[in-house]
This record gives sequence, C-alpha cells and structure tokens, in this order.
Amino acid sequence: MNQYLIVRCLQPENSHGLFTREILISEGMMGFHVVDLDAVGLPLFESGDLVLLTRCSLRTAECEALYSAVERGVRLVCLQPPTGLAKRFGLVSTAEVLHPGWIRIRQGHPGSRSPIQAHVPIALNEASGWDVLADAVSTDWVETGFPAVAMREVGAGKVAFFFYDLSLAVARIRFGNPDLASHCTTGIWHWLHAMDLFTGHVDGRVRDIPQADFHGQLLAWVLTDLCAVPLMRLWYYPRISHRSAAVFQSDDDGSTVAQFRELSDSLVKHSASGTFYLMRDTLMTESDVSEFRALGHTFAPHANPFNSQEEIVFSFPEALREETGLFQKRFGKCSRTLQCHCAPWKGYMDWVPMFVESGYRLLFAYLSAPISFLNGFMCGSGRPMCFFGLDSKQHDCWQQPVLIYDDTTVRDLISEKGLDEILASQADLIERTIQETHTAIGILSHPVSFATYSRPFIERGFDLLQQHNVPIFNGDQWLDFLQRRSRVQITLHDSHDEGLLYDIQNLDGTMTLMVPSRQDAKDYRITMNDVLVDGFVERRMEQDYLLFEIEGSGERLTICVREDA
Repeated sequence: MNQYLIVRCLQPENSHGLFTREILISEGMMGFHVVDLDAVGLPLFESGDLVLLTRCSLRTAECEALYSAVERGVRLVCLQPPTGLAKRFGLVSTAEVLHPGWIRIRQGHPGSRSPIQAHVPIALNEASGWDVLADAVSTDWVETGFPAVAMREVGAGKVAFFFYDLSLAVARIRFGNPDLASHCTTGIWHWLHAMDLFTGHVDGRVRDIPQADFHGQLLAWVLTDLCAVPLMRLWYYPRISHRSAAVFQSDDDGSTVAQFRELSDSLVKHSASGTFYLMRDTLMTESDVSEFRALGHTFAPHANPFNSQEEIVFSFPEALREETGLFQKRFGKCSRTLQCHCAPWKGYMDWVPMFVESGYRLLFAYLSAPISFLNGFMCGSGRPMCFFGLDSKQHDCWQQPVLIYDDTTVRDLISEKGLDEILASQADLIERTIQETHTAIGILSHPVSFATYSRPFIERGFDLLQQHNVPIFNGDQWLDFLQRRSRVQITLHDSHDEGLLYDIQNLDGTMTLMVPSRQDAKDYRITMNDVLVDGFVERRMEQDYLLFEIEGSGERLTICVREDA
C-alpha cells in the first residue's frame, strides 16, 4: 500500500500544499511520498493506495484518472476539491462560499466540543448521500446545512472531501494574519511582537481550544478511517504514558544568582530541567553556568533589541549575531533554542532566516498574549511546527507556542488578587490536555518573577504536570526529540499470514508507535526484528489504538503486528 501526498507547486492555489506534509508529520503519519503533478504527473495508483490531494486545479483527464482510481479501490482525501473533481464525484456546487469559515466537527471525531475557525472560505456543496463528518457553520455558530467535511464509498474505493484548504487554515491559525505583519496592534507594547499578528484574529469564544490541532487530528482521523489497512503512526511523545509534554524556558531579565537557584531547585524537585536565556550583563558567572549545566539545564543569550538607539528592525539582526558570539565566547555551548528580550518580531516571519543563520532551530516568540490568552491558545496549538512562509518556503526552525508565563503584564492576575481563578484556569488547561487534546505546554518563568510573585502559579503547574506523568523538557531536549521524530519513515508492506509488516527507518531513541485496533480483535502479537514487544489497546483521539514503545538507534527495523480475532 502506497501513500501519496499530491501537490502542484507552481500553482498559487497550492501555496501551502507542501505545508500539508508538516501537518502529517505533526500527526505522526510518516509514510507519505510527495508527488508534484507539474513535475511527474499522477502516479499509476494501485488498489488500496492512500492518496491525499492538496488544493490545486486539475485537468479533465486528471479528474477522470482520480475517479477511476477510486472506483478500482484507491482511497482519496482531497483538500478544497476543484469544481470539476467535485462534480465528477456527484457533488452539486452552489457557487457560494462561507467566509470567514467556521467548522463544527461532529461527535465521534476529534475536536467536537465547539466550532473552530478556518479563516479560509468553505465551498458550499450539496452532498446528498454522503456521510458528513463536519458542518459549515456561520460566525454566530448557526448551521448552514452544508458540509465542511464529507466522505462516501465509490465503487471499490472511498473518498473524503474537505471543502476548505485545511493546510492554509492551520497556517493562518498558527502563524497569524499576514495582513497585520509589522503593525503594532495590541496597544500594550511600543515595539513589534509576533502577538501583533493575532489581534482580532482569534475569536474569544475559542481561546481555550487548540483549533489548529483539531484540524490536523480530524485529517488524521479521516486518513486512518479511509485507509484499506491499519495505518501505523507515531504518537506525539516518546512514551505511551506521556499524554502531553511540557517544555520550560526562563528569561534572565536582571535576576540574581539566588533567584536563578530558587527556580532551578524547583525544576529539579519536579524531575525537570530548563533552558535559561542570559542577558549580556547577566549576574550569572561561568562557574554558575557550569553548576547549572551539571543539573541538566541549558543556556543561550537573551538577545536584547534595545541595546542600540537605532530602530530594532535595523539594529536587531546585527545585535543577535553579536550577542550570540559573545555568549559562546564567554559560556561555550549555546542552546539552539531562543527567547529574545521583549520578544521582538518583524513582519510575518521575516526574521526566521536570521535566527536560522545564527544557529537557532526553535523559537519561543509566540506567547499566548495579551492577558486574556494566558493559559490559552493564541496559536491554536501548544505543539511545535516548522515555520512555513507565504512564499511556500519551509524554514529549518520550529515555532513553539508558550501557553503559561509570568512576566510583569500578568503580575496582578497571578498574584494573590486573582490567584484562585488563574490556578483553576491552569488546572483546566492541563486536565483537558491530558484527557482530550494531548497538545504540548510551553512554559516561561523569569527567576526574578518566580522568586518574588509567581511561584504559587508556576509551581502549581509543575505539581500538576508531575502528578499526571507529563515530562518537563528543557528546550534542547525538546528540540532533539522533535528532530529525531521528524526523520522517522514508516512504510507498510503487503500483509501476509503472519500479520502486517511495517518497515521503520531512521528511528533513533524511544518512540511510541500506534496501530488502529479492530473492535473484535482479542489480542495482538507484536515483534520488532523477530523480538516480542509489549503493547496494549487504548482509546485516544476518538479511535482505538494498539500502542507500543520501541527503542532504535537509526537501524532499519521490521515491525510485525499479528491480530488474533
């Protein structure tokens, strides 16, 4: 069984076609082979192949070929189907769109708790005889009577249509409104932030919902459901028991060494470590940094955009290079993750190449701010994803949203005055993450803040995470896992009498694998290179999965899963 991701890179409509691959990787679907129609044309599909077509225009012959392939047994999922293809599969276009689009996912699928935003148009089609998975709803959450996602059987195959460009929707949710690039919009700061891209962009009714994650999880659910054979995927985190993960970072901001130690002691008490970003004039000495590194912490500069009198859009690129060099000269090894002082941001993602050039591969610039988004999802996610620009360029750098933080803008909210309410909000975030959404949780605490007013807030979060067996990684541990995970490749070979054979490549370290489980299966036998592996069935994201952990060192692995009915 082959898995194809079909793009058409030369068409403007396909601006985020390749971004779909990042969504698939985020969902642990590591077996899709990218095919550019403009370069090689449609493959010769075989019955049972799984095909994901991204938004693009198709020739009449291509529509016919896809229809015939589905009739013969191919499973096709299409994002924003072109009119000709939709018509060929029996849909009736109203020649209207819902914009801005809202989507209500139906019960039994991930994300059904509340409507979610799409920010992109939803094409309105009459879909008589189709199984509707999600509905298009108006901005006031009233049903339109038209589907946002629908599927049906056609001949020996199956087809599912998302009537919106899901990949572009995820990008809009995660990276903000590009029309707001380089505008100050929050009224809180006098310099540019990534947060400026989200003013008026995120509806307050869904601030506590990881909307981008739900779009991705719904796509993964559809692909898994349509696939002719059990589609193996990677879990989001290293171990089966990890239903979430946290990543911790801390900004210097003039903290004393004693305050650094106070925060470090709390992390160590909770079996955690953090990444600390040091000011140019930090009070931490080389000896202090060595001591902290021995505890598992990592360090990088807390680059300051205001060291020059020049406007930061001109001064900061050179300041970043200079402060990175000074840090390395003084403290040695530099973390490949970064949080800059005051979190400056230029354009939509104009500075990302600059960060990459200086050696950084994960940025904490997207804080869920202003105050109303604390413990919420400004980016519609807590999980990381690589930056992907309007020019269809993917950057070798991850965006890691921050959900929990303690800077001075929220001091009153997390002090005794509002502490009970904000602790309840934080507990609700962690509980829903564990039980339902499985997103990650980025945390920022300043040593000076922790020592003077935020300890009850931050440490209560540590306590809850530890109670739920949620690991707290430092930035470098987290980045290392993300990069190792993204390199894994999973290929399904034809099944035989001994079970399903999966070929795993580039798996390094501990990973958890998932295989959809049949309701009538009584037991499973799992082997890795003919060695028995323990596993069990558990329900996650509205599907039953057989889960098992394996340890790899980059060698090729053969996993055999045999089902005993």
